[in-house]
Amino acid sequence: MADDKGSNYVRLAVGAGVLAVAAVGLAVFVPRRRWVAMAEPFRNVLKSPAALAMTAWMVGLWNQATQSGPPVFDDMRPFDEF
Repeated sequence: MADDKGSNYVRLAVGAGVLAVAAVGLAVFVPRRRWVAMAEPFRNVLKSPAALAMTAWMVGLWNQATQSGPPVFDDMRPFDEF
């Protein structure tokens, strides 16, 4: 696992599945009026700089996972072929 330099597509797929299950669970099991009451704090959080930073971080991960070409090794060690 220490030699893994790229994105792990299995972890990305599992994470997306967990988020999808959570969203469906909220939509099915939480009554509409309670969802409206709970949504207001979430809307305030989305306006924060932390949400902007997290979005930029996720876009960076997405760009890394979908880039074409060989992986980029940015660990500043020399690359030796033995």
